Amino acid sequence: MKRITLFTQKNCAHCKDAQQYMKTKGYPFRLVDVASPQGRKELSRTGARSVPVIKIGDSVLMGWNMTKFEKLLHDND
Repeated sequence: MKRITLFTQKNCAHCKDAQQYMKTKGYPFRLVDVASPQGRKELSRTGARSVPVIKIGDSVLMGWNMTKFEKLLHDND
């Protein structure tokens, strides 16, 4: 399975939706809080300026969209 990284921040409803979906599906993911200096640095490498951002392998999904998430996750499996 491709490595999943979820960039999030406190009080972000879409971030919580994405996190809950991945937990429910049993997808392992790394959570990055963009409120921390390291988190902001990692987020800036994606080219994004807001959250949620989900990095799946080498692909980046900006915003939470379950259909696009599943497609990116399972492309070229």
